[in-house]
Parts: sequence; C-alpha cells; structure tokens
Amino acid sequence: SYGKGDIREPFVEVRYADGSNTSDFLFEDASITSGKPEFETLPGSYDADDNVEHLTITLKDRDRQIFLELHYYVYEDCDVICRSSKIINKEKDHIHLNRLMSTQIDFPYGEFALTSFHGGWIKEMNKTTTPIGRGKFVVSSYTGSSSSRSNPFTILHSREATEDAGDVYGLNLIYSSNHYTCCEQNTFFKTRIVSGINPQSFCFVLEEGQSFESPEAVMTYSDKGFGKMSKNLHKFVREHIVRGKWKKKVV
Repeated sequence: SYGKGDIREPFVEVRYADGSNTSDFLFEDASITSGKPEFETLPGSYDADDNVEHLTITLKDRDRQIFLELHYYVYEDCDVICRSSKIINKEKDHIHLNRLMSTQIDFPYGEFALTSFHGGWIKEMNKTTTPIGRGKFVVSSYTGSSSSRSNPFTILHSREATEDAGDVYGLNLIYSSNHYTCCEQNTFFKTRIVSGINPQSFCFVLEEGQSFESPEAVMTYSDKGFGKMSKNLHKFVREHIVRGKWKKKVV
C-alpha cells in the first residue's frame, strides 16, 4: 500500500471512513490445506483429484479490523502456481476498496523485457516485446472486456531468452473484464510486476462483514525459454480450466 514508505506500484488501496488511504497489513496467520475450493463470486481453476496444495496467508491491518487473505494454489503437475486475494471488512464502518490486485512479484534486479499481445478485430495477438527500464510499462483494458486490444497474458523474461533457453515468467488472468498489468523498475533496478482488475474508476464499497475477491492469476516459470512456459500453460488449461465433455475433446 501507499503511505508507508514504498512508493512503487501498490497491491491494495483502501479509503477508510476517516478519509485515510494508508494501510499497513501485517502477518496474522498461515495454513496449508489440500484441494481447490471454488470462488464465491468468480470463475477459477479446478482439480478433480484434489491434488492441489493451497496456502492461505492472512494479513491484518495494524490499526483496523481489515483482513487481507493471499491464496496460493500449487499445480505441481504442470509447474503452475495460481494466486488470488480477498479483503474482508470487520470494521463497523464501511470502506472504499479502490484497488485489489491478484498477484504481485518483486525481483531484486533488472535486465528484463516484457512481451505482451495487442491487436483488434481479426488481427488479435500481435506480439510486442519491450525492454523494461526504469519507470512503468502498463498493459491494460478499460473496455469492459479483456479485449483483443490488450490481452491479459504477459511474459516477463530475460532479454536474451529464446524458444529453448532463458528465464521466462508467464502471467495470465482468469478474468474477462477490465484488467491491468504494470511492470515497474525503480532507480535501484528492483523490478515489480502487479496484475489484476484495472483500478481505473474502480471503487467497491464494503460494509461490515462483507468481502471482495480478486480474479485468479496464473503464474508459471521456465528456465528453458518460451517453449517450456507454453507447454506448462497448455497443460494447465487442458487439465484445470476446460471442463465437462469439452475436456480433451478432439475437434
């Protein structure tokens, strides 16, 4: 959050009843369970055999009864980790949630490039690769849909990565509305990438006892270039996204 000394792209922004915008979420609890529970309000991945390890980290605001849950789902069979977040208001006053990302990854170094995909009707998925330097690079949609203009799938990778070699981080969202991915590098070359619902004009009011879920972010890593990353995500979609009679159906 803004307001505690970290001026980089934030994960969460909350405006409280007293007008304050500063949150200070501290570790409260952690647990590991098996299985992939369904979201209350959003679609998500699944595992029919309950072989998924589920890590829940609970954070609490230092001064308020506001809780932030970080959920990690480990799909070991395809080298994928999914992540989502949930904020819970246990204050007597309502709060305004202005931003809640699905995932945030911090790297202590730079020398990255970011590959994203843009286009339009019948010309979707044009590949664009941008070297990441100091400042921000944003891939987003504000059209009410994920849209062909800017796909929510992005790849952060070493600048020399190829199809068969190099460090590659694939990142996607299970979400079909306004999305936002920002990669920022500060003056010390530390790199942060966040992804989730587009915070532009976003505001969700949470009364006492109410909660809000973020979309599920899908993350994978390959040390063997873009090819291994693609295979990880293809297997993940086949096994943990496609459902029913369509799963593995030959068409």
